[in-house]
Amino acid sequence: MGIDNNATKFLFAARAAGASFQKTAMLGRQNFFPDVSVLQRLLDSRQPGRSADRFLAESGGYSEKLFEFLGAEEVVAIDNSAYEGAEIVADMNAPIAPELKNRFSTIVDGGCLEHIFNFPQAIRNCMEMLAVGGHFIGITPANNFCGHGFYQFSPELFFRIFSPENGFAIRAVLTREKETWFRVTDPEQFGGRVELQNNRPTYLFVLAEKIEQREIFSRPAQQSDYARRWQQNDGKAGSPFIEAQPVRHLLRRLLPVGLKEKLRPFAANISIRFRYPCYELVSEQSLLRGELDRKE
Repeated sequence: MGIDNNATKFLFAARAAGASFQKTAMLGRQNFFPDVSVLQRLLDSRQPGRSADRFLAESGGYSEKLFEFLGAEEVVAIDNSAYEGAEIVADMNAPIAPELKNRFSTIVDGGCLEHIFNFPQAIRNCMEMLAVGGHFIGITPANNFCGHGFYQFSPELFFRIFSPENGFAIRAVLTREKETWFRVTDPEQFGGRVELQNNRPTYLFVLAEKIEQREIFSRPAQQSDYARRWQQNDGKAGSPFIEAQPVRHLLRRLLPVGLKEKLRPFAANISIRFRYPCYELVSEQSLLRGELDRKE
C-alpha cells in the first residue's frame, strides 16, 4: 500500500476537482514515496517554494503530511492491526462500528481493498463511513497484478457500485499507460464491455462522490450488458448472447492460429488509445486542474 507518483498526482487532481480532505480516513496506513522531481512540481502548483526534499524527510515515509497539505485537519488510518500505527483497528470484512458511519469527508484506498476477502462488505463500509458530499478515492489494481492480492478489478464494478441507486455519483474512472492518462467510459453508456488486455501492470483511479443518504446495495449490482439483455427480453427466451465485436475480436476469428501467436506480443504493446475507443485520452494538465472529464 502506498502513494507513488501517479497516486500523488491523482490526489492533487481530486483536490482540484473539489474533494475535501478535511476528515480523511486511509485504508491501511499509506506509505508515501513519489519521486522528488514529481512532488516538487506538484507542490509548486499549490505553494511555490516548498521543498520536496524537506517535505519527504518530514513525512517519515507515510502519507499524513500529504493529506494535511491537501487540507486535512484529521487523518486516521484504519487497519486490521496496529502494526503500522493505525488509529482505528477494525476488520473490514465485518460491518464497521456505528460511530464511524457518516464521519469522514474522504476515504482513500491506496491499495487495500484487493487484499480483503469480503470485498462487498469492505466497500460498503467505505460508503457508509462517508458523509454526504464526501468522496471515495481509490487507486487499485486492474491488470497484471496476479498474486498481489485476492482480486484485480474491472472498471464496471465501480460504475455499478457508485451509482445513484446507492447514493453516489462517479466523478471519474481513469487508468494510465506509460505516460498517458485515459478516462474510462461507463460501459452502460458505451453500450458494451470496456475491456482492456495488455502486458503492463495497470491501475484504476476512481473518484466517486456521496450525493445522498441511501440504502446501500438494496439490490445487488449487475453487469450492464447482461442487465440490458435481460430487460430487452423481459424474461422471454431470446437469441444467444452475442456482444458487439470490436475489430480486434474479428481479427482473432479470421487470422490463422500460428499468425495470431506471432502477433500477440506486438498487439499487447499497442497503446490503449489505438485499441479501445472506450478509453479516452485525458491530458495531465487538465487532470491536475481538476478537469477529470475533459478529453484531449
